[in-house]
Amino acid sequence: MGRAYLCGGIIGVLTRVLFAQCACGERCFPPSPPSIWPVRVVDYAFGTSQTFGQDSRYFPYNVLGPICTTATPTRPCADPCQVVSLGKGGYITLEFDPPIVDGPGPDFVVFENAFFYGNGQVFEEWMIVEVSQDGQNWRVFPYDSVTGAGLAGRTPTGCGSCSGEISWQDPAEAGGDAFDLAQVALGWVRWVRVRDATHWQPSDRLSADLDGLVAIHQLSPTALEAQTNLPFWQRGNHLFVRSVLSPSVEAWDFLGRRLPVTLAQIGNQEWEIQIPVPAVVRLWIGGRPYGARLSGGSY
Repeated sequence: MGRAYLCGGIIGVLTRVLFAQCACGERCFPPSPPSIWPVRVVDYAFGTSQTFGQDSRYFPYNVLGPICTTATPTRPCADPCQVVSLGKGGYITLEFDPPIVDGPGPDFVVFENAFFYGNGQVFEEWMIVEVSQDGQNWRVFPYDSVTGAGLAGRTPTGCGSCSGEISWQDPAEAGGDAFDLAQVALGWVRWVRVRDATHWQPSDRLSADLDGLVAIHQLSPTALEAQTNLPFWQRGNHLFVRSVLSPSVEAWDFLGRRLPVTLAQIGNQEWEIQIPVPAVVRLWIGGRPYGARLSGGSY
């Protein structure tokens, strides 16, 4: 086949799987946390009217990682490895690790695929933006469905006058639509959902596209690791939970595919959870949500 695979354990297996279904080169490897880019697609549903970039050879790789390298304010991205159409009414939910935190000014940027045309008009395709701390309860950034104010998909991507590498975390230079968590009164969020809103626009706006997102402010990995008194701990691909009632557990691999979970009670108030690694895990313990990331090894 002419491809050099990484060898050994789960890394080798994941590499073969990725190359078997992905046609996007380096983008076939989702970002590893800590990352300013989304690390995983948690949930999605494509709508009607457009299918660009939706094939499994391209998605979800095209929305994880850096913004399209060929996009400019006057030339939209046309690479299915770097942009996907949501379809009319479609949505995508992405996870950030570390979580986005409310800092001074905007906290993250959404890049649709808007561009200038004609006499300075912007070809906009709108998206509603929602955020969540637990993946269950969502807050919507306020918007005006008539003018599009507050929606993503209104500001062209890229920098036409930049000679060097673009700073994607600087909205003034990189374009895109910036959002401040203070607008929805949340101190931090882990999940961001973008939802097509082109039904409020003229009929030639077939569907919003998603190029990508980038975090500006995030919780530091050190701060996350310093958390103590959590009701669970990890050893290899096992989680152990202290709880009177059975915990609820869901797990996905780093491409968003659901994984099998084995749960067993091993003590009066102790539970053992076995999950294939690497994995992203969501637990509900005593009605409270927690998140964990398993990468193997012993702790």
